Amino acid sequence: MDLAQLDAALLTAHAAGDRSALVRLYKKAGELRLSEGAIDAGCFYLTHAYIYALEQGDKAAPALRARLVEYGREE
Repeated sequence: MDLAQLDAALLTAHAAGDRSALVRLYKKAGELRLSEGAIDAGCFYLTHAYIYALEQGDKAAPALRARLVEYGREE
């Protein structure tokens, strides 16, 4: 899935209020951007994934936080 497809899926998930999908999609977009070397953009997406994970008690929250710490976005 490329970034354009992820962005479209994110808009759909937002419209549907599907927070589980938002965590998964923002994480995927973040990982994609990081793999491309776009650290700020990747961390932007990961931050959104982390926030949605925290809001719903998703088990992905600790790993997302660890990634943000790794990039100096969280201490």
